[in-house]
Amino acid sequence: MKKSAHKTIQIIRGWAKKGNVNVVHYLYILEAELAVLNGKNDKAKDKFKAAITTSSRNGFLHDRALAHELASLYFKAQGDDNWGNYQHERARACYEEWGCTEKVKRLSSV
Repeated sequence: MKKSAHKTIQIIRGWAKKGNVNVVHYLYILEAELAVLNGKNDKAKDKFKAAITTSSRNGFLHDRALAHELASLYFKAQGDDNWGNYQHERARACYEEWGCTEKVKRLSSV
């Protein structure tokens, strides 16, 4: 799985270097998840933050919701329920703003 992740990251990084700004937040999400798999907690936190910031700045609400949701799962797994709950609520709010009612229902029941 890590080999596939590295390959995908390299492809997306290439697109970003060629000026495709629409994929930068995906790159950060994948790098965050890979950092989680490799136990690099500081890098994971930085990449989740970058994914959230970049997707927000570029108007990708659904991807911002996903980044918050993944960050929530990460922080809760690390035992940081306060930050995990904050990220969970931000994900729920983004999904609600996007109009994804079923996802909001699922997140609200957790």
